[in-house]
Amino acid sequence: LLCAMHFLSSGINAEYGGSNKLTVNTKTGSGIALSPTFELKNDTLVASFESSGSPAEGFTLKEKWTSDNVTKTNFVVTDKLAKGLKVDLEVVVNPASGKKSATAKTAYKTDCFNGTFDANLDLAGPTLVATAVTEYSGVQGGAEVAFDTEKSKLTKNTIAVGYSQNDFNFVGFVRDLSLFEGLIHHKVNADTEVAAKLDWNNQTHACAFNFGAKHALDSSTNLRAKIDGTGQTTLSMTHKVKPWLNVTLSNQLNAKTLSGVSHGISFEANL
Repeated sequence: LLCAMHFLSSGINAEYGGSNKLTVNTKTGSGIALSPTFELKNDTLVASFESSGSPAEGFTLKEKWTSDNVTKTNFVVTDKLAKGLKVDLEVVVNPASGKKSATAKTAYKTDCFNGTFDANLDLAGPTLVATAVTEYSGVQGGAEVAFDTEKSKLTKNTIAVGYSQNDFNFVGFVRDLSLFEGLIHHKVNADTEVAAKLDWNNQTHACAFNFGAKHALDSSTNLRAKIDGTGQTTLSMTHKVKPWLNVTLSNQLNAKTLSGVSHGISFEANL
């Protein structure tokens, strides 16, 4: 359920061009997957190289290097200690700064329950993060807490309640007993979806609103639109030129003043 916010938010996010991305996916005869990625965004080129393989059934080793000279290694064990249990040890190293970090992540999943427990392996005192989500007859409930053992302090607490039908989803969040969020997603028909998001902070009394829509013109062309409470509007069209190539044309403007108009085009290739 805590991941449902990303799912519902995707319904109100119009893609804005300006980023060009190339991803190449290949696999060796021995089963090792290789994936270099290049992304040009705001005149900055960011590159990464990721490899993954399975030395034995239930074990996965992943390695990722970025052009910032940061490496990340994941050793994942799935369904070996218990059915439905995944354990992931992640190590991040930055040779330039000398910074190193490690995180142990666990996830347990059944038909009606999904729970995670993560701990960063900081000798000064790890931060513990736990989540739990359950579901019954379309009604979901979840919670997330984070505890800093060094400061003996609860740093995050979130409660979520949701409801799902075939064409309708709702999720409500309460974060740190101060931020209230509500998301609604409705699939109007096979081609059209609409979604709305409302945030309210009871400490600052600030309120934010977003509304978006997505419409599929055909199997290869999607239209997206998004507007927020300030009038900032984004319109975009994504067309699948080839099975491996997407092109997005987009426009941003302030609907209140009809100013601040900007245009963008982006290309995303997955080979």
